Amino acid sequence: MFKDAQYHELIRKTVVAFGTLFNDLYVYRKNSTGKTIQKMKVPLAYGPKQKFLQRIENDTARSATDPKTTAITLPRIGFEMTTLSYDPTRKLNRIQKFRKVKGADSKSLQHTYMPVPYNVGFSLFAMAKNSEDALQIVEQILPVFQPDYTVTLNVMPSLEIVRDVPIILSDVSYEDTYDGAFTDRRVLTYTLNFTAKMYLY
Repeated sequence: MFKDAQYHELIRKTVVAFGTLFNDLYVYRKNSTGKTIQKMKVPLAYGPKQKFLQRIENDTARSATDPKTTAITLPRIGFEMTTLSYDPTRKLNRIQKFRKVKGADSKSLQHTYMPVPYNVGFSLFAMAKNSEDALQIVEQILPVFQPDYTVTLNVMPSLEIVRDVPIILSDVSYEDTYDGAFTDRRVLTYTLNFTAKMYLY
């Protein structure tokens, strides 16, 4: 049954394309006259939100006997793939094929069957220690998704198949993690949930 199964890196390509959208976000710090005094690129990483919150908590608990060179920098953006689900509303005829002539002699064909539709869920979180930084990040992202943004992926180079993948923003939530003593670091977190409508071949 699986003897002809192939790996086309389609889920990996979708994850990379999603992360690349948020590569170039900046936070600007201004003085009282409105002049920009600092431009800081927001770091982007793949991983669950809990991992970064735990690291912040550990950085807060630093002591003189166990010094670290630097604490985790905020603001920061992270994302992770959360779900992978079949989408029956986009199902295509299973017996149709994509075909391409193989080689210069034009005597053989490469082919693949119609793809299977899947929705990939992503969770993106923007963490900051003050509200101004968090709002700058969120306001750079939200206008781009109305409510979707489409990226073009070269899904199967061997058959020259290029497909548009819409990435849909479904909701935004806000959390202010401020528990414990006054010396603890405050963490403002905006969580944005997305769905990428991709196909598997």
